[in-house]
Amino acid sequence: MARKKNMLSEDTHVSMPAEELIITKSAVIHCGTRPRLEAHGKSKELTRKAVGVGRDKQNAIIIADPKVSKFHAIITFKRDAAYIKDTGSTNGTTVNGTALTPNREKKLAAGDVVVVGATRLTIA
Repeated sequence: MARKKNMLSEDTHVSMPAEELIITKSAVIHCGTRPRLEAHGKSKELTRKAVGVGRDKQNAIIIADPKVSKFHAIITFKRDAAYIKDTGSTNGTTVNGTALTPNREKKLAAGDVVVVGATRLTIA
């Protein structure tokens, strides 16, 4: 089991029951019937239908980056597809270089690159 990182560090990590997955700057989100997050050769199943992304430790995907809002975005899994919604964050969220409109859901496709702060989340 990985040790818990200081929230002010440059690491990003997933806070889920039993074990944390440490991420540094990038990860892959696999969609489908059993969504999971993968980074650095490790994988963690995303068991919730919606996961929060942000600096606050209540999020499922915690990003320790001062340019990321406490509750930055939400990723929702519906019928083998993933959707993302920026929750009105200060610095915004981009998908393939295009800024999301706050509080509007966008369907994600395989190969999409979501950028939150300095962290890249690739959709597979």
